[in-house]
Amino acid sequence: MKFLFLTNPAYGHLNPVLGIITELVKKKHHVVVYNTEEFAEIIKKTGAECRLPPFSVGEFDTRKMNSALNIAEKILEITEIAVPPLTKIIQEEKFDCLFHDAMGLWGKLAAYRTKTPAVSLISSMAINKNVLLRYTKYLISDYLKEIIQPMRTLKILHSCNKIYKEMDNANDSIIDLFVNKEKLNLVFTSKYFQPISESFDPSFKFVGPIIFDRKEQAIPEKLLQTKKPKIYISLGTAFNDNIDLYKMLIKSISNSSYQIFLSIGNFIKPTDLGKIPDNIYISAYLPQLEILKEADLFISHGGMNSVNESLYFGVPMLLFPIIQEQRINASRVEELGAGIYYKQRIKGEEELITLTNKILSNNYYKKNALKIGQTLVKTGGLQTAVDHILAFVKG
Repeated sequence: MKFLFLTNPAYGHLNPVLGIITELVKKKHHVVVYNTEEFAEIIKKTGAECRLPPFSVGEFDTRKMNSALNIAEKILEITEIAVPPLTKIIQEEKFDCLFHDAMGLWGKLAAYRTKTPAVSLISSMAINKNVLLRYTKYLISDYLKEIIQPMRTLKILHSCNKIYKEMDNANDSIIDLFVNKEKLNLVFTSKYFQPISESFDPSFKFVGPIIFDRKEQAIPEKLLQTKKPKIYISLGTAFNDNIDLYKMLIKSISNSSYQIFLSIGNFIKPTDLGKIPDNIYISAYLPQLEILKEADLFISHGGMNSVNESLYFGVPMLLFPIIQEQRINASRVEELGAGIYYKQRIKGEEELITLTNKILSNNYYKKNALKIGQTLVKTGGLQTAVDHILAFVKG
């Protein structure tokens, strides 16, 4: 069979899909993946055919995708320019199934116009009215931004309604902009961890995180084997340029008895952070899965992949979310007792080390992280996702 993946140019959205692509290629299916040059190398490693988009996505700085309005405008902008060339390609090549990101409206519309079976890939929590209402108190600041920009909001609503009306579901347009529901929707977490999972219809399949060998760089084995409590710190790939936060984290734990693994990404350099203590191993990127197998605590902004992978290995979390998605994730982690969602502005190093010690000294957090992790493992992950896909395509 021939599959088309329209993946988003962001690690948080692409990483969960790479395992699925790899497995489909292993099963001798022809897989075509569209993404930008930045991600071409890791896509080619799956064995899939990687193509650059037949359109320009313009500036796609994930650090600017920090509000619902910014994200909505970018989705609509890409949809307007992407659908015509994509429709032409799909009509010419006749794919058996199209896969798009939950925020990939262009994929949903192209599939609709070409009558191609489609799957929505949801790399965050699944969203509906019930979930948004439940977490309103954590999202209120974003709602207020929308209220004070009524013309901007109305323009987005008008564009959404026009597009979704063509597909006969205009009533759900503004929420579906962040889900783009299909007849099959794969959610990369468990029913237990998904808030209000019972409010989603059977087309939503909670398959869990896609854990597979990413062939990541190794780190010194002796560091992972140390008897010291191990803390992994990674603020993701999009919002990881806060030098002051890194400095505060380093200062708070520099004199501790912990072994620290600190991933800082490409936006800043180790030299920007001053003298690095001996108990901190620092790198632009670290093999997250290998470290989480041994870690005792994960400090993170709370992106969905990081949360899923941490809990999969039963590692409790200390979370400092920035954007809406991360706040929902952090809230859920705290609700289920697997970590602490720090909701205030950090006042100093003492506060950070106090929170760190609280989680590491209380088995309550570890026990609940393991409980969630068991539900993630039992979902089946990669094999379950592929089984759902093949059953869907075969009809």
